[in-house]
Amino acid sequence: MILYLILGIICFLIVFFWLSGFIYGAPYQASSTSAAKKMVKLSQVKKGQKVADLGSGNGKLVIEFAKKRAVVTGFEINPILVLVSRWKIRKLGLQKRATIKQQNFWNVSLSKFDIVSVFQVWHVMPSLEKKLKKEMKKGSKVVSNTWKLRGMKPARKDDHVFMYKF
Repeated sequence: MILYLILGIICFLIVFFWLSGFIYGAPYQASSTSAAKKMVKLSQVKKGQKVADLGSGNGKLVIEFAKKRAVVTGFEINPILVLVSRWKIRKLGLQKRATIKQQNFWNVSLSKFDIVSVFQVWHVMPSLEKKLKKEMKKGSKVVSNTWKLRGMKPARKDDHVFMYKF
């Protein structure tokens, strides 16, 4: 009986996280801790800067930026990941600096943010690049894990993490 329960939970998680990712746009894949730290370091974030994490997943990047005293908003459409992220933020006492919105980032203006962090899939990047070029203010930055903005040259790079200046 317990084996069936465990198999059922595993199947649910696979279907929910991977299949729902295809329905909503991209499957969930967390940034590694080392990539998250590289993204924060390359961004050169300063206290009080406004940061957006597009597709914030489990909240790892939101938390890393909040620990550097930035004001961070994560945008995530998966309701389970939103709950997990909010729980982690509360547990760490970062609610004053970190917020997770259950919202599609395509419907959000990025013009008020100093830094935007992304870990999307390759096929999303061309459309995202257009959005960023249209909405980012002068002097703002984008940090991307793994996937490049093809029409821009990174200002800085560390392994597979890229930082762009607008």
